[in-house]
Amino acid sequence: MPKTPKKQRRIQWYTLSFETLRGWAVVLIVTGLGVGGYFGFRFLGRQYLEREVARVIAEAEEMLTTLRGEPGVAGYRGEYETARQKLNEAEEQADRGELDEALKSAERSRTLLASILGALRHSGVAGEARLIAVRGGVEYRRGERGKWQPARSRIVLNAGDYVKTSGKSSAEIMTVDGTIYTVRADTVIVVGEMRSIGGAARERSINLEFGWVDLSTSRSASRVTTPGAEARVREDSSALVTYDEQQQVSRFAAYSGEIEVTSKGGETRQVKALQQVVQRGQTLTRPKPLPSVPVLLSPSDDLEASTGADARLVLSWQPVKGARRYALQVARNRFFVDSIIDVEDRTKTKATLGLQGEGSFVWRVAAFGDEGVKGPWSDQRRFRVTAPKRSEDLPARARSGS
Repeated sequence: MPKTPKKQRRIQWYTLSFETLRGWAVVLIVTGLGVGGYFGFRFLGRQYLEREVARVIAEAEEMLTTLRGEPGVAGYRGEYETARQKLNEAEEQADRGELDEALKSAERSRTLLASILGALRHSGVAGEARLIAVRGGVEYRRGERGKWQPARSRIVLNAGDYVKTSGKSSAEIMTVDGTIYTVRADTVIVVGEMRSIGGAARERSINLEFGWVDLSTSRSASRVTTPGAEARVREDSSALVTYDEQQQVSRFAAYSGEIEVTSKGGETRQVKALQQVVQRGQTLTRPKPLPSVPVLLSPSDDLEASTGADARLVLSWQPVKGARRYALQVARNRFFVDSIIDVEDRTKTKATLGLQGEGSFVWRVAAFGDEGVKGPWSDQRRFRVTAPKRSEDLPARARSGS
């Protein structure tokens, strides 16, 4: 085989090297653009979140200033202090860079302050409570003889007023002392009168005719009465109360703090955090432990994923000691009234979702212990599902796989 002249070999080597370098340059440019675009998107997203947090905090501060000069604000001292505390938390979280938490705290403060302003300006009627959030088919009625009407947020409720939720609806109600009731689906409650027992401070109350409610007290205790018993939920506590009208059974669970339950027969039980009692007839069971709150592991909050034929997202959480199974809910809103996934038979601590629809979603988990006792729900986490990028939006080298 004839030898290639040295000059020609040098030209071929130079040509090969130049082509290789050019290819690497294109790869580096494309990679740089992709990385730059990713961090640019994250930077712009964070800037938007910072502006949103600043805007909501400013609105809450303005409402707080307005309320200082409003006559009658002293009647809302509990919720006013809660709103002020949430606003302080939002400012501190923003200073630490915890923007998602800061936005939640600021929005909560703004909602509470707006409710106080709305109540004070509602024809001078303060009322016992107000609807602060409504989801789905919620109705209310003024007393026994009133007509059922569609409910909306900021409606003032007086003693004797009814609130009813349908199968896929829920409502949040805040009493004057700052207690927040979450009225779940298929529930009827009646706003009760303020009561003073044994010379103690006057406490707000509701009557649960059937269904179930969650409640979170602030600086004073509140009461929930069912046809078979009554629960006094102490200050700074959270609890669940249910009443099954057909079986005539009430359930009282303390998630934090403490509640005192008294049956119609006079029997009393002290229920500590993560305990529950059940009322059947005139008797109350002894307090039984509840499973602890599950800790969510992955994905992280506000994860963004893409749809696709084989797109999957794995939800996982830490095992709860003594748990027999788990409940999992995935929904499009924090009320979980129209859940996309609502199962109570998960024996494993993970679940794989097929990603087909776009949108924002929230998910949570609860554990079941012995005898089917269900513990409190975990914190909620969010994730977003977006459409995959179209091939024409990608660089030519990425489309070809080179």
